[in-house]
Amino acid sequence: MKAVFIDRDGTMGGAPALEFPTDYRPFAGTREAFDLLRKNGFAPMIFTNQSCIARGKDRGYDFAAEFADIGAVDWFICPHDAPDRCSCRKPESGLLLQAKEKYGLDLTECYVIGDRWSDMAAGGRVGCRLILVRTGRGEEALSVDRDKWRAYQPLAVVDDLLAAAKWLIEQGGNE
Repeated sequence: MKAVFIDRDGTMGGAPALEFPTDYRPFAGTREAFDLLRKNGFAPMIFTNQSCIARGKDRGYDFAAEFADIGAVDWFICPHDAPDRCSCRKPESGLLLQAKEKYGLDLTECYVIGDRWSDMAAGGRVGCRLILVRTGRGEEALSVDRDKWRAYQPLAVVDDLLAAAKWLIEQGGNE
């Protein structure tokens, strides 16, 4: 399985940080990116921090319906807030390790697409191949936050999720 882990807020759409999940709107090209990945043998999965759940601001939002509708193969959600110090909240790698366990993945053969340093650090820590998008907080990840993930190098820095999907397909998943 060529798993591609995709961050939600700032990568797929919406603002980099949303108080309420109902404020989320996908960027143009997000659905096309998921379709392209699936049609080309990749398994797009979402991995996302959603502290709105711990804060009681999710209002019963149906993340599963959203993610299924966009075409995700699966999704892994950290429902905790930063003070909870869990192992699944990015920059920790717990969500990726959950997917590894569930699907028997070799994470060094998997990809992470995200806009934040915490996405890159979570993937880098377990050997995933990294692609940074410039949407959301991508520019911050490359500048003021670069020291937080300096140990890891992205394979590509692209404009948005659709460009990341196209880059992966052009590379054939064999960069």
